[in-house]
Amino acid sequence: MKRLNVIYLILAALIVLSGCQSGNSDSNKETKQESTDKKEDKRIVSLIPSNTEILYELGLGDKVVGVSTVDDYPKDVKNKKKFDAFKLDTEALLKAKPDLILAHESNQSTQEKDLKKLSDAGVKVVYIDDANSINEMYETFKQVGKVTGKEREANQLVRKVKSEINNVIIEVPKEQQGKKVFMEISSQPDIYTSGSNTFYDDMLNSIKAENIYHDQEGWIKTDKESILKRNPDVMITTSGQNEDEYQKLNNNRDGFEQVKAVKEKHVHALNADMISRPGPRLAKGLKELSDKVYD
Repeated sequence: MKRLNVIYLILAALIVLSGCQSGNSDSNKETKQESTDKKEDKRIVSLIPSNTEILYELGLGDKVVGVSTVDDYPKDVKNKKKFDAFKLDTEALLKAKPDLILAHESNQSTQEKDLKKLSDAGVKVVYIDDANSINEMYETFKQVGKVTGKEREANQLVRKVKSEINNVIIEVPKEQQGKKVFMEISSQPDIYTSGSNTFYDDMLNSIKAENIYHDQEGWIKTDKESILKRNPDVMITTSGQNEDEYQKLNNNRDGFEQVKAVKEKHVHALNADMISRPGPRLAKGLKELSDKVYD
């Protein structure tokens, strides 16, 4: 499941970045305008885990009848119908009789034709914006709240998560700020990391750490030579490996015995779900990230 989540994260990110340049802004706006419909939605399908978590936090868990195949939180989602967000089965979706489908921005690039079939069949389809920063995440809370008639609850959620995140930030030790961090989101067959204009980059910035690939934009394929040259103080994997496995992997990479993070054993593993999903649990994930960076 963790491997699937990593692949899902990379694919979604790359698709969103390409979709941003595809000239679909007018279509996007038209779809979002459907959110002004005040009819109560009693059957909701969510096609990305972060949207699902937002729905549950807004008190709409009982209205959720379907989720993506990579949804795993909260536990109740195991009882919901599962749909592959990157290979939609429109017939199965129609059988679920949803009033509302919350799609992700990436779905517009990959599944727009199938989702249009559902829209033509009378199902309200709304694309939720991709969040590449903490502030953009708050806007997705509000967007989901507006779509579902839970604007007051969404605003309360924004205030709650903002407060939790601020509490994490003020605890960052001033004397250690500025550590250089490498985030490894995939190790095989290629090494992938995050540059600027990504959620990981913004999270590192918020805790006063330096993403060693901030000078490049988006989700990046890199290599061992580049990592060696940038010499991070901390290395963190979200690929599903545990810390012992990740330490062993780096011990076996040629030349990595000279990397500061490896020499000083500042090599860590984190659950990708906690820090890659722009949702209500983000403050907990940010705390875990900060604890690893400043251990």
